[in-house]
Amino acid sequence: MSRIFRFTLLTTLIVFSFACGLITNPLNQVKGLASTAEAVATSMPVSTLEALPSSMPLSTLEALPSSMPDVGKYLDPTGKPVSNWNDIPIMPQATAGQEFNKNTYSFKANAAATDVQTFYSDQLKTLGWSSAISALGGGQGGLMLYNKGDKILSITITTSGKDVVVILILQ
Repeated sequence: MSRIFRFTLLTTLIVFSFACGLITNPLNQVKGLASTAEAVATSMPVSTLEALPSSMPLSTLEALPSSMPDVGKYLDPTGKPVSNWNDIPIMPQATAGQEFNKNTYSFKANAAATDVQTFYSDQLKTLGWSSAISALGGGQGGLMLYNKGDKILSITITTSGKDVVVILILQ
């Protein structure tokens, strides 16, 4: 496998795992974090806690939130969906869509995850794309990778309430 393909595959798997974690486990993570923070706060003297903000430069504190990309925004696209993005068809059932950069587009659709899988399997094959990997989770979503020439397309599918969110990343 080419180096770009491996990097894209790894990146896509990480984004997919992160997205699934954002959807399925946020409350448990918040509860665990709150109890950990409470335990740390009660075990430290008040003088240490008061000194923490002043011991770190303000520029560092301001930079912390912006140092990580906000991939959670891909799960809530806004705007009118397009019918075609970078020569990739968008499902007609799309209810909202948004381009986040020249390589990333996501959309919500009133459809099942299996409908998305079938749609892209059929459409991309017709357009000359070859399926590289399909890690499908049944009705809950999955990950599909396609290649065409030097292009690699990853399709992340996840459910969100009664809708499905599809994230397209084109390299």
